[in-house]
Amino acid sequence: MSYFELKPLSFRGKVTLVAPSGTFDKQLFNAGVTHLKLNKIKPSWDRNRIFEKDYYCAGTSMSRAEELINAFKDKETEAIWAIRGGYGAIQLLPYLDENIEEIKNNPKLMIGFSDITVLHSYFIDKCGFVSIHGPNITTINKIDQFSKTRIIELLQGGDKAFSTFAKKGMTVQPGVAKGVVKGGNITSLATLMGTPYEPDFDNSILFLEDVNEPPYKIDRALTQMRLAGKFKKIKGLLLGDVSYKEFRPPATKFVHYGLILNAMGLDSSIPVLAGFPAGHDEQNMAIMLGAMGTLDTEAKTLSY
Repeated sequence: MSYFELKPLSFRGKVTLVAPSGTFDKQLFNAGVTHLKLNKIKPSWDRNRIFEKDYYCAGTSMSRAEELINAFKDKETEAIWAIRGGYGAIQLLPYLDENIEEIKNNPKLMIGFSDITVLHSYFIDKCGFVSIHGPNITTINKIDQFSKTRIIELLQGGDKAFSTFAKKGMTVQPGVAKGVVKGGNITSLATLMGTPYEPDFDNSILFLEDVNEPPYKIDRALTQMRLAGKFKKIKGLLLGDVSYKEFRPPATKFVHYGLILNAMGLDSSIPVLAGFPAGHDEQNMAIMLGAMGTLDTEAKTLSY
């Protein structure tokens, strides 16, 4: 049986687009909107607010929070899709606290990645929601066709979307793990340490990804979380794209999984699969966060 906490989108179901983090490129936004329409999804957004700018963010923290809260309150909205990541989502959390009961009473899927990890973590731990780690609206036009197809299949409840095979994945530590899938962007998760919104990874399958952060910064963020005791009780580890660029000579490189496991202090009995096709690369396969999943590192699959 496929696991899905909320109903699949209805035909031409309304999806509200929000900008909880950084400013964005209008051409990429329009390309994402077009893709939704072609797939029988009805995108909607607050035309009076969405193109606001406040320094590097898409409007003030209060304005962005109100937009997100209103999307939850809207009875016609079936899902909420982030336009872009960047930075700024963490600023919204105190406002969400003030409206948490209304949010809990109007559960909806939140879709996005990168800085949107902060919101995923909040909605999972504070509200008990399922959310989707997947492309933002402005990255839809940048990902491969398989990733585009998968996010639509998942939103529409297609059975094939409930299991992902990592064709190029690497079994680092063998085994099968079962637990609630959590995680996302490493840097975003680290910013929550020491706050009232610190994530709970106990008994989870933890997914991690990041981009444009050199190895020492990944090491620093993971070491901070390890010292906070965040990895002591995880059931399995799923590593997506953890890459950075070196400019002399110019090349894309990947943070070695050995460094990651060492920084996490991970026990050798914990199943670990590296090279999962999700993150900031052209492959960004949708992952259900907050859902009970099974990670089989030898079969190289994550299923629900």
